[in-house]
Order: sequence, then C-alpha cells, then structure tokens
Amino acid sequence: MGTHIQTTIQVRMKGLDDVFHRTIIALERLEMFLEIEKNQEAKDIIEQTAIKTDRDLHDDEKNPPNRELLFGEVQLQCSALYFQTKFDDKEMFEKTVRYFLNDLLEWYGGRGEQVEPNEVENFFLPIVVSLSRQITSVADIMEAVEKYVGKIKGLEDYSDEEKELAVIEGFKAFVLADHNTKEANKAFEESGEDVVLTSHKRGDSIDGYKRLYLTFCNVYEEAIPVKLLVLTISNYLPELAEQCPEISNEAIDTFFEEKK
Repeated sequence: MGTHIQTTIQVRMKGLDDVFHRTIIALERLEMFLEIEKNQEAKDIIEQTAIKTDRDLHDDEKNPPNRELLFGEVQLQCSALYFQTKFDDKEMFEKTVRYFLNDLLEWYGGRGEQVEPNEVENFFLPIVVSLSRQITSVADIMEAVEKYVGKIKGLEDYSDEEKELAVIEGFKAFVLADHNTKEANKAFEESGEDVVLTSHKRGDSIDGYKRLYLTFCNVYEEAIPVKLLVLTISNYLPELAEQCPEISNEAIDTFFEEKK
C-alpha cells in the first residue's frame, strides 16, 4: 500500500512539474514575442529555460504566434496548474507551492534590466493564485487575467472562419499534448525512478520579488495587487520576505497615498 501511495505521489509530482514547465514555456514564448516586437535582436539577450526543450511542442514557423494566442496560452496553463495542485495533504500542498513559487521568482529574477516590465510581469498574479488555489474555478482565473493583465480576445470575437480554425488547431494541440503526457507518465511509472523537478532558475528569487514589487507599484492604480504579491510571499516564503524589510503593507499604503 505504501509503495502504491509513493508511486502515485511521484506520478502526481511529475504531472505537476510538466504543467509548470509548460507554464514557463508559455511565459518565455510571450516574453520573446513582446521583445522581438520592439527589437529583432532581443532573442540574443534573453536567457531561456524551457523553450525548445523536449516538452515544447510548438512549431512557430508553421504556426506563427500572435499576442492574443500567447496570452490565451498562459491563461490556459493557469487553469492546468489549478487542477494539478489539488492535494488532500495540506503539508504536501504547501511544500509544492513553496517550491514552484520560488522557482517562478528565480525565473523572473533573470529578466534583466535590459528587459522592460510588461504583461509578462502582470501574469505573475494569475499564475500564483492558480498555483496556490486562491481561486475556486476557471472562471475566477479568467477574471484574474482580465483584471491584472487585460481582456483576452474570446472565441465569440472571431469570425466564423477564425472560430473554425481556432477550434481545429486547439483540438489538435490538446490531442497531441494529452497523448504525449500519458505516454510520458506511463514510461515514468514503469521506470520506478524518483521525479526530478525542473529548475527554471536564471536569477535570484529576491531580485524577482523586488522586480515584481516595483513593477506592480508603478503599473497598478490601487494597492490590492501589490498587497496580494506581498501576502503570498509572506505566507509561503517568509524567509524571503524577511530579507526585504522595506517591502511592507505600510510602505505600500504610503506609496499609493502619495501617488493620488
């Protein structure tokens, strides 16, 4: 029984690692797209940790991405994260959130000063409320994306021809991803190996935290998104919060009072 439970947990963690990795793939694709829009040489200055890996199934030459498609892709991965992090064991859930939250901050910590903050930063909040299950449905995720990032063009906004193409391409992508995931999980389970969680580190978590904090203070007109960031870090990574005494609810209130 114990062996079965251990195997089940390993498979669950492998599945979660795959979903989180695909979330980083979506972020890196959006990151690259937004930078190339401004500067064709951007691809030479951005470090990538997930694009072009064996779990990246995109063919951007055959199917060139656009802004709406990439926004929708990140939103879709938020939904996948939400469903994947449903653990009955509270301790396991909290450990899982801590690991992936720190990994995400280390990824943001490597964005670099040469990359200006944009929607990539704004997507942090929908990703984190999905990862930590601070929402209760996919509709809540869509609402969070609209609130913190912006409205994504929905299927109802497309022409009939565009709708048909979107449905076909979406179904093909789903079938391929579902097949590959099942095959990978089967091979992993049969191997008997322990899961090795993927690292997306390209900077320090403290730099990622400070970057997000400063970005949110400047981007949002109200304090709630900034306080949500601070509360999440305080709850799951208290040792990191302690390294940033200048970041507090009092400092946030003062900043937004002066911003009026």
